[in-house]
Amino acid sequence: MIPSPRFSSLARVFSCVAAALLGLLPAQPGLAQERLTIPGTSVNLEPIKGFVPSSRFAGLENPELQASVVIVEMPAIAHPEVAKLFADLDTAKTNFAKQNVAIVALDTLKGRAGDVVPLASGTQTMGTARFDKWIALLKGDRTVLLTVQAPTTTKLRAQDVRAMVTSVSLGAEPTLEQKLEALPFRIRASEPFRVVDTFGGLGVLMTAGALNVDPKSEQPMLIATYQTSGQIASNQLGEAAEKLLKTTRHFESATVTRRDQVRFAGADGVLISGTHDIDGVRKRFVQYMAIGPQARFLRLIATADAGRFDTLEPAIRMIVDSVAFADKP
Repeated sequence: MIPSPRFSSLARVFSCVAAALLGLLPAQPGLAQERLTIPGTSVNLEPIKGFVPSSRFAGLENPELQASVVIVEMPAIAHPEVAKLFADLDTAKTNFAKQNVAIVALDTLKGRAGDVVPLASGTQTMGTARFDKWIALLKGDRTVLLTVQAPTTTKLRAQDVRAMVTSVSLGAEPTLEQKLEALPFRIRASEPFRVVDTFGGLGVLMTAGALNVDPKSEQPMLIATYQTSGQIASNQLGEAAEKLLKTTRHFESATVTRRDQVRFAGADGVLISGTHDIDGVRKRFVQYMAIGPQARFLRLIATADAGRFDTLEPAIRMIVDSVAFADKP
């Protein structure tokens, strides 16, 4: 299961940490396959046997084992900050515990280019399920987090994970068009909004303003992200949408003023709108959510200063109307 990323983290781009899928069957010994490039990323590697490129996120998955390798790319300037998570074992334990990951080891590997690659490993419990987890940090033209996760029952071998991590080479960053094409949904920007970047092969960040990174949340922001976990029944969509909103940073105390049943991404969806405050500044927001293939859901949230929202609403609606689940196998 991939935990839903917090929208504040996505907005900052830097703290996207991906996870993986549930599984039931035992793993096979992992002999490497031919090298491949992960679509929409700069990552080229030798995958563990049985892992194939995912059509649902940037990375690999083993459908039989329900295990995954998730790639999250960030700007190169993010590396020093992200590297602090791997400073030492105690630091890694403390930081990853916030994501409910119990780190038990922190190793240093020699990368394909001779570079130093930290690899944290441990376990994560979600409900009644328990997973083995490995998180590696690499640096090229982009900062790259590579996360491997598999149910502990599969007994995925650490040596196979290490071999795959050390096989990674980082090429040129894909174009924005290539990254958008790799998403599991389609979306088009509408002025004054522009695409800043995609993240994790699952989402896209847009803004209306000159800043790409907006730590003070001063600019209008729109984020759309596809969730590969947390399957939701159609009769639970409204409840789930509001719960997700209330667990999103800066939206914990949001005031919901309207709830509507709408069409979104070609499916029946829900719209929640209202107000929230960031550092004493009143904001207005809309959140759309719909269920797509395999009960996975797509979520879009847009927020801007209350005094400016009305002028931005036509552009937001045009972006919303452009969203569709991608026709992927």
